[in-house]
Amino acid sequence: MNKKTLISLFLFVAAITVSAQKDTLMQLGMNNAIRAFYNQNINNPDSPYLKKSNNKVLLTLPFIDDFSQNYIFADANLWQDMDVYINSNFPDNPITYGVATFDGLDSTGYPYDFTNPISWGIADYLTSQPIDLSSIIDSVYLSFYYQPQGNGNKPESKDSLRLEFFRLADSSWVRVWGVAGAPNQPFKKVMIPVDTSFQNNAFQFRFVNWATLSGNVDHWNVDYVYLNDNRNYADTALNDVSFITNHHNMLKDYTAMPWSHYLTDTIGLMATAMDVTYRNNHSSTYAVFYEYQVIDANGAGPIVETYPILPASKNVSAYSNFTEPQAVYNVSPSFINDFTFPSDASQTKVFQIKNYFDISPNDIKIDNDTVLSYQVFGSYYAYDDGSAEVGYGVQGIGSKLANQFTIKKNDTLTAFQIYFNPITNNLSAQTFRLKVWSSLSPEVVVYSQSASLFTSPIYSNTNEFLNYTLEVPQYLTAGTYYFGWEKISSEFLNVGWDVNTNTKTKVFYNAVGIWQNASFNGSLMLRPVFGSFPDPIVSISEDTETEDNFIVFPNPTSQFINFNQKTSNNETYHIQLIDIYGKLIIETEYPFADKINIKDFTNGIYIIRIVNHKTQNLIIKKVIIAK
Repeated sequence: MNKKTLISLFLFVAAITVSAQKDTLMQLGMNNAIRAFYNQNINNPDSPYLKKSNNKVLLTLPFIDDFSQNYIFADANLWQDMDVYINSNFPDNPITYGVATFDGLDSTGYPYDFTNPISWGIADYLTSQPIDLSSIIDSVYLSFYYQPQGNGNKPESKDSLRLEFFRLADSSWVRVWGVAGAPNQPFKKVMIPVDTSFQNNAFQFRFVNWATLSGNVDHWNVDYVYLNDNRNYADTALNDVSFITNHHNMLKDYTAMPWSHYLTDTIGLMATAMDVTYRNNHSSTYAVFYEYQVIDANGAGPIVETYPILPASKNVSAYSNFTEPQAVYNVSPSFINDFTFPSDASQTKVFQIKNYFDISPNDIKIDNDTVLSYQVFGSYYAYDDGSAEVGYGVQGIGSKLANQFTIKKNDTLTAFQIYFNPITNNLSAQTFRLKVWSSLSPEVVVYSQSASLFTSPIYSNTNEFLNYTLEVPQYLTAGTYYFGWEKISSEFLNVGWDVNTNTKTKVFYNAVGIWQNASFNGSLMLRPVFGSFPDPIVSISEDTETEDNFIVFPNPTSQFINFNQKTSNNETYHIQLIDIYGKLIIETEYPFADKINIKDFTNGIYIIRIVNHKTQNLIIKKVIIAK
């Protein structure tokens, strides 16, 4: 074989290897936003979990819900169930901001059946309160919009979304419409007549999806449910103009950054404009009179900006979206606006951004005419909006992942914030090494976590990032850095991936010795943290065991690993010993056994995973075996 052939063969094999070692998007196993609400409210006497009942509220026409209340669950004044997720993250170009998302999760954010990965069946219900249809003027129609997948997971062909009416005569639910799973597509409107057999004083309708029951998968989005009389099949126009998102940002490059870093260049860091999109759902053109305000102190302080000073007007054509770039800091080539966030000596700041508009005459739903966003200046830099729609990972021992940030001033890096949202498999026993590079080509490492402190994913029970603190804070001069990790174990590390923002050009991975950009649109939910002060929005305390209450000793050890609690709580724990490659070595139950014999195990760093049987809370510890 000649040299040219050998080189060609080498390049061919290398190309196959590179293509095989790709980054991957993974579906999530639960919904952390719902989990957060559940953990905050389960012991609250006023919680919807504890107050939920079968008490029925009799409604009259019209029935309208566009899910724009920006709340986790559907409005209890209109609906009886808590199964669907009300949000603005999973829809793709919705009719109004806020939809009802159907999936394979229950009202606590956990899968209906976590034990069987192929379990399939009825998942979420969305059932109306009873509606009085006993005094109808003319024909009654129910209309709604639906979308498969959106920004989530595609429902398969065997999955479905269905609509059922309640028939009082025989107390049965009758299927009147359904659609099979399909890839993402624009929202589609459905018109369903309500015939006289259902017109009584206890009419109800419900949506239900059939899905895989083992994860946050098989997504359907439903928007703008409208039931009224005096309608016909051609009555497809809604006298409504609305916002389609509540995610607005006034910074040019980031969604959040440290306040002291912002103050180094208050003009250069501002966006030229803030794109705001309006949706006209009517058959006629509407003039939209728009304005925004910026309010200090998380919306409780003074108004620091109103733009424009008098509401401006733009025409929005029938059945269409219109995006208006509302000026933030734009003084060239001609002056339009020169807003910057007002400087002060605070350590952190939060500004509320209030977008609103008026139309004349007023539309039928004014709740969706105002949206609130928040510009956070805390301790960290961020590109994401704080919500993960999927997970992201790179496979292979030694693979690396990095998120590029340009820091604006000299400061001390104290931690990484990382959003690990569980996929179907729990990977909390996998390990990685935190790293910071000043260059990827060639690689210049400015920080690498010591081997004795390798890190494992920690899954938050609340919808938040968790801090991974550096053992020694690192002083970094202003400039561009790459913050990430090198994997020690082989499994994917499923960090959150936000698909509503797109900074893929800032995300790099290296699986086979070559740094490449991320393959998917979105933003990596990994943030560098500077300084030691707390963030302005207080996070929810984790519902976990107090780690110091569980003692693992001695460490290092040569013969036994002993377990004990400072304060006994009479609860049982499942204990696993796992090596740094993720392999389970041995497992036991505490307090039935309070030690593990490790005389036959090789030297090295091991992970101890301790799970409370009652609460399922997790403790992760590391131990060194040295003989």
